[in-house]
Amino acid sequence: MAALTIDLAEVEADFSRVATEVNRTNKPVIVLKNNEPWVIIQPAKAEALAVDVAADFMDEYADVFEELAK
Repeated sequence: MAALTIDLAEVEADFSRVATEVNRTNKPVIVLKNNEPWVIIQPAKAEALAVDVAADFMDEYADVFEELAK
């Protein structure tokens, strides 16, 4: 599935609608500036989930990371 994209001008014109749609679908939107990816708007829940997954991974493999650091 292709990522959703939106032009910066549209975001500037109606940020509230864009933010509502991002939260409703729980999917990030890539904002384009001059037809190039510029920033990503994503639900805050997605950010928290990614951090939790990374922290759990680090905890589970802490002994491996310690060994690699030697």
